[in-house]
Amino acid sequence: MHSWIRYSTFLVASSFILTVHASAVFPDVPQGHMYQESVEQLVNAGVVNGNPDGNFYPDRAVNRAEMLKMLYVAKGLQADESSRNCFSDVEGWYELYVCDAAARRFVAGYSDGTFRPGNEVNRVEALKMIQEVFGLTVDEISESDREIVQFVDISVAAWYTKYLVNAYEVGILPIAGQDPSRFYPDAPLKRGEATAMIYNGLYAQLQEIREEAEQEEEEEAEEEGVSSSAASSDGREEESEQNDEPEVNNILNTTFPMDLSGKFNDKDPFVYRFDIDQSTVVSTEVSLQSGQPGDVSCILYLLNESGFSSEFYIGVQSDGKCSLLTTLTPGPYQLQIQPTDANTTYRVESEEVSGDGNDGYSEAKQLYIGAPRTETLPQGNLQNWYTFRINNPNGIRLKLDLTNSTNVGCVIYAMDDVDLYGFSGPECGQYYTYPEGTYYVAVTRKLKHGTQQTYTILLGN
Repeated sequence: MHSWIRYSTFLVASSFILTVHASAVFPDVPQGHMYQESVEQLVNAGVVNGNPDGNFYPDRAVNRAEMLKMLYVAKGLQADESSRNCFSDVEGWYELYVCDAAARRFVAGYSDGTFRPGNEVNRVEALKMIQEVFGLTVDEISESDREIVQFVDISVAAWYTKYLVNAYEVGILPIAGQDPSRFYPDAPLKRGEATAMIYNGLYAQLQEIREEAEQEEEEEAEEEGVSSSAASSDGREEESEQNDEPEVNNILNTTFPMDLSGKFNDKDPFVYRFDIDQSTVVSTEVSLQSGQPGDVSCILYLLNESGFSSEFYIGVQSDGKCSLLTTLTPGPYQLQIQPTDANTTYRVESEEVSGDGNDGYSEAKQLYIGAPRTETLPQGNLQNWYTFRINNPNGIRLKLDLTNSTNVGCVIYAMDDVDLYGFSGPECGQYYTYPEGTYYVAVTRKLKHGTQQTYTILLGN
């Protein structure tokens, strides 16, 4: 596999980097505000949200858990559903993000076994998180690098100096409003500053992938005894187009059904895009090949004009495999897969099968407030789907409960007509003030191989 796949994967994951709105979205981030572009682009992407009063509050501090969630959404990373119980003070909506980040060694806790998720993240902690989650290369600093550090409040011997230096080298810094003589490393990171750093970090990652792709192409050309200039002068570039060799800025297109194999580049995700012509039930299994270590995750998106949609499916992971059984309506789809261990080989198999009539958004059963439903998840089936709508403009405080749920769990999805705010969304088993709009619920088997499961689902006050 070539570096262009990594590059195209990133382009899909960061497809929200568009043009700025002609007029301001938030009254406290008006036209011409130093963070208007980064705020509005990340809000459009769902990385960060406004508040119920219509403001963004760019000067509010960001805490450690909030920062991780923003980075996971911006990167397009899916937290492992089994990531739990990592720190004594971590529970709630942010547990998956914190525990998954700790497992990947993006972050570490304190010596007392805590993570302190509610603590305000400071500026250098944020810089480290950005570069770790986005997978940017951070080298130890040299004597010449030390000249970059010109702030009177920064020691070249500090643990974070290499992240600060690299942030300048790749373009994460500087950001608007930054003091030219002091960096204030321990100062809390503000929401506006966070959007600017994340926005710049996405472009930094894009540039690094571009450079890696170009370097790999040059190395391959040298191995073949052909220089890049000769390749263009003797017509080889035209020949590659005739052979449908993808350019760096293309994504990996395929056709359904699929039977593909490949090798991951480090731990980077791969993306396959394909079309579905008519409504059909699709079984997809991504498996690490025999003898390969670790696990693999998979997520399937229905794409819209902006690149993503709120309709997506998270695969069930078990024994080095990730499985999906989904009813897909006609349209373009994207399958993203990612390993836990570097450079493993894999296989993707996807085919049309028979379903049980409740395998996706289009087949979801209606839930009503206060009306329990007792349902069965048959053996071999992975998910049951439900939907409900909130019509109160002020929202309603509810809790969605799932009983007899030892071997099943549930995830609540808010659709595009829901105006979520803040950093947390609705979760099963937790009270939440549901804004007006449409919601879907997936009740999912925790292990692919399991017996028939009976449960009761209730949306109540």
